[in-house]
Amino acid sequence: MGRLVDRAVRAGIRRGWRRGLVGGSQAWLAVGAAALGVRVVQRLASPGKPVVVTERLEPGETIVVRHLLPGE
Repeated sequence: MGRLVDRAVRAGIRRGWRRGLVGGSQAWLAVGAAALGVRVVQRLASPGKPVVVTERLEPGETIVVRHLLPGE
């Protein structure tokens, strides 16, 4: 379902740009603006990319991984 929405939003932005701004259609401009608004809300609501850390260890070195609770 998410991919379908992403494709529809992408198509709305693209067609709104081409037919609205370039072509002069106010209806397509409104579609593009609405699709752009949906894209902004999607980006603000997404949790972001996971943190990935790569570290080279020498023999005998260790890594301690902890999950701290808020306020610790």
